[in-house]
Amino acid sequence: MKTNESNLREFSGSEMNFKKRYLPGIVFFVLFAFLNLVIGCHYYKVMQVPAEKMNEHTLNPERYVILHLGEEAWHFSSLELDQDKNELRGLITPLDFNHKNYLTTNPGKPNRYNIDDPSPINELHIYTNQYLMLDSLHVVVQLASVSKIELYDKDQATTTFSYVFTTIGILLTAFVIFMVLVLLTKSSCPFVYTFNGQSYQFMGEIYGGAVFSSLERDDYLPLPGFRPDGGEFKMKISNELLERQYINLAKLMIVEHPSGSEVLLDKNGNTQTFSSVVFPYMANSESGIDYSDLLKAKDHGYYLFNDQNVDPKEQNSLIISFNKPENAEFGKLILNAKNSLWLDYIYGEFTKLFGTAYNRFAEQRKRVLPEKSIQWMLDQGLLLSIYLETGNGWQFLDYFDMVGPLAARDLVMPIDLSDVKSDNLRIKLTCGQMFWELDYAAMDFTENLPVKIKYLDPTSAVDEKGTDVSKLLKAPDNLYLEQPEVGNEAVITYPEVTMTEGHAYTAFLHSRGYYEYIRDYKTKPDVAYLKSFSKKGAFTEFSFQHYNKILNGIELLVNKSGENEDKQVYQKPEAIE
Repeated sequence: MKTNESNLREFSGSEMNFKKRYLPGIVFFVLFAFLNLVIGCHYYKVMQVPAEKMNEHTLNPERYVILHLGEEAWHFSSLELDQDKNELRGLITPLDFNHKNYLTTNPGKPNRYNIDDPSPINELHIYTNQYLMLDSLHVVVQLASVSKIELYDKDQATTTFSYVFTTIGILLTAFVIFMVLVLLTKSSCPFVYTFNGQSYQFMGEIYGGAVFSSLERDDYLPLPGFRPDGGEFKMKISNELLERQYINLAKLMIVEHPSGSEVLLDKNGNTQTFSSVVFPYMANSESGIDYSDLLKAKDHGYYLFNDQNVDPKEQNSLIISFNKPENAEFGKLILNAKNSLWLDYIYGEFTKLFGTAYNRFAEQRKRVLPEKSIQWMLDQGLLLSIYLETGNGWQFLDYFDMVGPLAARDLVMPIDLSDVKSDNLRIKLTCGQMFWELDYAAMDFTENLPVKIKYLDPTSAVDEKGTDVSKLLKAPDNLYLEQPEVGNEAVITYPEVTMTEGHAYTAFLHSRGYYEYIRDYKTKPDVAYLKSFSKKGAFTEFSFQHYNKILNGIELLVNKSGENEDKQVYQKPEAIE
């Protein structure tokens, strides 16, 4: 009879053979499904605004205002609203080319627009039957002469519905092969599962991006809903990918906090409580599109950081605006986000450039100071950078470490607001194109509440061979639980604790460690091209180039499919052969 170890080697070998034979087609198929979501159908809705309720907020400078008179239309800018005289003054100029496409709409139904031309979002249309010319450009519009005002905004519900049903056939098939793709191509971190009394539930990944021993770090993974079963907490940490995992610590933290409040641990392990969150009133991409409605609920409606108008060498950004309470000098930024499968894919393409020299490169990186590696990741947009607007301009605050692409995670960052004198708080999030996906954003300005923390060491930790390895997980030292092969796992139990009646508690896994990729490339290293990655923005440009090549292939596919709706043509683009 074969041992578990020989079975594992046999599985790994067959997996590598399967990877070589079928991987190119699988990668294209799943990327097609993902990118089809990105370029899918988009819709906007028409909202009526009564003329008497027009105010400075309605005339937000971010909006493109169009003045209609009969069949004519002009760009209406430099607006001044005089409510005493009940009139609106401004400058009329010819419409920009991109704003001539949506002058006629259906107010009662969703209206479709091209994702490459998002101009109808944030358009404001004012219809009048007369205006007064002050000169050849300046006009005065009496509000009494305004017949209607229409505001165009993103129809998120219809757009999401469109995403689902225009791609449902390919997504159903993609789902079947998704886990195969993960096993074959994903380069990530240890998987964490919690036991809910009946089965293990996937919670997320730990210390993402710590791919060399020099990058070993602490991680604080929220475990929402984690409860004891049979007098103990039970979880599992496993290696399900082609990598070697080194786990230095796995301590359970139980944070007791007042009922009605919530708590998160920041990247340094400090508790941050929140009980009165404030949602953004605006969240603008660099193209000026407002995504604030998308970020007000954890509903898997993600902002993808995929603004195509950004320079390929620059990072994508989203500026989130909040109403700051008067005299507030402290706040907590709360996000729900994850890395994208695209980042996972494109980083894999990057490592391929090293070819046969990859393992030598990995050994060299172990001797590089972590600060230098982190700065490179910041410069290339792999980490999610956070900036605060002050009287001295945008100030870098901190960054969020990578969390992996398979599960979104709640993140929190405390922010000193003493340099923000305005009641308009603006925070900028930046990363490489499509490297992160943002589901939720909020601020909390309340003081942190008192909490009690109980740190629990494992009572047992049994690996796949039945060996108790708990002593390796109790302290950050030179003793590691090593998981060098696919199929390695450890089932860890912690003792149940007594909690104060009337209080709530939240569990977190405090882990520490790193992991290493297992790669066996046969190609020659592209040394000349690799040298260019020392420059800031080189990795984001590399991603942008790959994305456009694949996107062009998909657009050809979509165009061919549209020519004959009864026949679907699937074509593999050269970009990912």
